[in-house]
Amino acid sequence: MSPGSFLSVFRQPGVCRPAAGAVLASLPVGMLGLAVLLLVQRSEGGFASAGLAVGFLGAGTALGMVVQGRLIDRLGQTRVLLTAAGVQTLAIVGLVLAGNSGVLAAVLVCAFLSGACEPQVNASMRALWPTLVPVPMLPTAMTLSSVMFEAPVLVGPLLLTAALPFTTPATAILLCAALFTGGALLLATSRASRSWQAVRGVPGDRRAGLAGALSSAGVRTALLAGIGHGLVIGMVQVSAAALFTERAGLMYAAISVGSLTGALVWGTRLQGGRPALRIAGLLLLCGLAAGAAALTGTPLVFAGALFVLGLGLGPTGVLKFSLAGRTAPPGRAVEAFTMIAAAGVSAIAAGSTLAGAIADRSGPVTALIAAAAVATTVAAILAARESRRNHLVGAFHS
Repeated sequence: MSPGSFLSVFRQPGVCRPAAGAVLASLPVGMLGLAVLLLVQRSEGGFASAGLAVGFLGAGTALGMVVQGRLIDRLGQTRVLLTAAGVQTLAIVGLVLAGNSGVLAAVLVCAFLSGACEPQVNASMRALWPTLVPVPMLPTAMTLSSVMFEAPVLVGPLLLTAALPFTTPATAILLCAALFTGGALLLATSRASRSWQAVRGVPGDRRAGLAGALSSAGVRTALLAGIGHGLVIGMVQVSAAALFTERAGLMYAAISVGSLTGALVWGTRLQGGRPALRIAGLLLLCGLAAGAAALTGTPLVFAGALFVLGLGLGPTGVLKFSLAGRTAPPGRAVEAFTMIAAAGVSAIAAGSTLAGAIADRSGPVTALIAAAAVATTVAAILAARESRRNHLVGAFHS
């Protein structure tokens, strides 16, 4: 993957404005949770209430992804994104006021609404690519979507950390609202998004029924990959923080840099063919890297193992969305993307909880070994599903 490949995507008519919106709306994704944690912790004087508020924020985000995905596919991007951004702004203002007043119940309600109404700009951008670039450029565009999301998410917390000595968590939360709204405005008011609303914003394939996007076997495979992807991230992050508390930032950075590198190097090259087997191979690499990390006590070597783990996580993230985009039922593309993103968010939370329990009970090394086992198990399930599918297809043709 060369920089010229990405530049060729940006040179396509109508790409720059919605892409800028996607980048802008990605910056606060990694900032809002930390800012809410600090606001409530300072107001309540402890981390129990702060953690609960972040949990409500995450639960709202996961639910909102799925609901907004269905609404966007039915009503179009512009109306849903702008409405969500407006409601989220009101909820965030309420969250700040309640946090400064120490009213925990109101904080929890506003945190949930803030997450649920987070405008799903990145999923909408993924759905726009087929209308913006020629078919041969789609693999590069899907990789670019992952980079446009992951890079700002990585930079966001660093910017917040640098700004906190000079500002307050409440101001940072309000800034997050402005970034979300600005990104939604840029994308939702672009010609590509408004045209998508008029042409592609249809009720969808009625045959999909209540299952929606999950009526597609490819989307179900992508969903399973997303769950495994999220579980590994959550488990490894908690394990790394437990092992190297004072160097946790370095360990997280090693994963993120590896993930970005993997997406850039392999994200486009690995698309097509048999994606389930390729995802299985990448998750197996993650399992091996987590196992190797468990065997070392040296911070530098540990960070190197996490970098390798990130090399597997990055293209896995690209491939799961690419597979969903190719196999989603007609009119269900955004729903498929948001469903997989929601599964990933939920899996990260579940993996973090599981790893924390294991680390407290048996130590962080055991939690890392468990992460390796989870990655290997999901890889085996994906490989078995692909083998069974090929067997059924072969039997049908014979």
